[in-house]
Amino acid sequence: MNNYKILETERLLLRPFSICDAKAMFCNWASDPEVVRYMPYDACNTLDETIHRISEWMTYFENTAPNSAVFAIELKDSNEIIGTIDFAETDIEARSAEVGYQLGKAWWGNGYATEALRAVVKYVFEIVGLNRLWASYDPRNPGSGRVLQKANMLYEGTLRQCKVRRGELVDSVRYAILAEDYNKKKCRL
Repeated sequence: MNNYKILETERLLLRPFSICDAKAMFCNWASDPEVVRYMPYDACNTLDETIHRISEWMTYFENTAPNSAVFAIELKDSNEIIGTIDFAETDIEARSAEVGYQLGKAWWGNGYATEALRAVVKYVFEIVGLNRLWASYDPRNPGSGRVLQKANMLYEGTLRQCKVRRGELVDSVRYAILAEDYNKKKCRL
């Protein structure tokens, strides 16, 4: 099952990617080494590499990953694509999925990542029916951790030197939210 519904927030549309988004993706974040610094892949050097990355995402999320989706993050007021957010089920029996996001540097610090993540959290629990949503980040990127905290995800621990990034052993900080956490928080609003 892929979940390509358009999600709408106050300032954003989260919608399926298309190959037509490649130029905006390349210009706004995919070619920026600072944006992908903590990701398991490098910046795209050409528009063709970006097109290839979008094609791989579309294939993976449409055909491979159950209960998953990848969204382009689009500003409502300008229709500009500024980033991406996705979730992919990692454990079908436990109904658990990992979420990840990237945002162009020009849009950092404006609350867009938090707004997008809150929309995905709501969607995962209210529509898809998963039980757990988790994310991990490199502790050298504390801004990503703040996004997770603002989306009401809870710290679960730090996995020490569990990944290799650019030839270096790095830690991974894990946050998660359960359906019951989400429902308790929702009831208090």
